Amino acid sequence: DLSADFRLKDLSAYQKWYGVEHSQPSKLAEFVYGNVELHRQEMKQAKYISGAGCNATATILGLWPLFKLGVIDPSFPVVAEAKCGSSEGGASVSEGSHHPERSGCVRSYKPTGHRHIAEMEQELGHAVYFSATSIEMVRGILVTSHVFVKEGITEKDIWKTYREVYGKEPFIRIVKEKQGIYRFPEPKILAGTNFCDIGFELEEKRLVVVSAIDNLMKGAAGQAVHAMNVMNGFEETAGLSFAGLHPV
Repeated sequence: DLSADFRLKDLSAYQKWYGVEHSQPSKLAEFVYGNVELHRQEMKQAKYISGAGCNATATILGLWPLFKLGVIDPSFPVVAEAKCGSSEGGASVSEGSHHPERSGCVRSYKPTGHRHIAEMEQELGHAVYFSATSIEMVRGILVTSHVFVKEGITEKDIWKTYREVYGKEPFIRIVKEKQGIYRFPEPKILAGTNFCDIGFELEEKRLVVVSAIDNLMKGAAGQAVHAMNVMNGFEETAGLSFAGLHPV
């Protein structure tokens, strides 16, 4: 299911964030949340999968290994901000989605209260303070997350954490170069791909995590195909091997 109707397990959370009564509340427990990297084993047995939100996907995938392996100091909040292309604005047309109006623009369109926060908090098990900003890009999301790690955590520990959790993932890449244009994740080079690129920078206890995806692929259709492949026992990368629209 590519809608938001079955992403949240908590019925009251759905009613809070979407402002309507759920028409099929009994079905909520039957759906597996659509991030393959988090729920691969459940998907193998699943009948139904809910496609995850694009901003939620980019944020969750960037942070999940840090929560999974207990690197983050839970006494500090998670603060994240996404820069978003126009194609994530939904099916309806608005003045704000019109590119002559977006040209040269950096517009804060959801500084608080974004619905995808509910998915982030559900999957990470932690409060997330999230803001979304529209920029002059058609497809792509770049999320910058600020978290604090436990005392004594080093850059080497962060590398080890991501490698341990994502080392065998076909669509996760760690991008942290010392020089060049693409030192950190860049949505432009991900257009048309199902990759999520993740980078980070550690400053004492503050860890800045940068994650990028194509919202139409890893944030929507590509992620759905990946989940379908897992559910049906197909090769996970089937139909998803396109290298991207921008040559690097």
